[in-house]
Amino acid sequence: MSERNENREQVKLLKVGQESTFRAIFITYFESLELFAKAYVLDQQIAKDIVQEVFTNLWSKKTSIPTDVNIKSYLYQATRNTCLNYLKKQQVRANYEKHTRDKYNELLLNYEALLQLNFDEFSYSELLNALNEAVLQLPEKCREVFELSRIEGLKNREIAEQLGISVKAVEGHITKALKHIKVQLKPHFPSKLILFLLSGLNRYGSKHTQKQRPTLVH
Repeated sequence: MSERNENREQVKLLKVGQESTFRAIFITYFESLELFAKAYVLDQQIAKDIVQEVFTNLWSKKTSIPTDVNIKSYLYQATRNTCLNYLKKQQVRANYEKHTRDKYNELLLNYEALLQLNFDEFSYSELLNALNEAVLQLPEKCREVFELSRIEGLKNREIAEQLGISVKAVEGHITKALKHIKVQLKPHFPSKLILFLLSGLNRYGSKHTQKQRPTLVH
């Protein structure tokens, strides 16, 4: 079955309320949507809540979904819109509470980057796959340092102590890894998306590496 026909069949079954189809869609896309949201809202739990809300709405509005919709694009667009709503509120709050200018600017940049995304031009899951491939190409020690820093969320000092190397060596490995990844991804994906993905990874924390299964909601 072609991808288009498979998508059409999934939407058809979802519209009539087949829970197994909804569950399959949930399992397929939850983690990548959560990471996508996390790169913009900068908080793992908020990102998880946003994606939970997206799937709750998907189920509650299933009968009104167009039959010819691309389910992946639909989910990323819905996640994008929910992130935009969150960022709008946070911008107002940051301004009202007189948060630091850096924090306000960070929220504004994330909001503007989301507005510019066109979900017909890229696949976020493809970006994640490309990121994984780029990381695997790194020398062993460099890859280990990068994963401890950007995936497990350890501080440079903690990595240095764990691996028995200097903090300066840790910084060098991270710089080398980031440079390599950017070079590998830049020809194929929007620069802002790459930057926000990499900036979001170092806040993602060890919980993600434990591969906890998200709670199915509908």
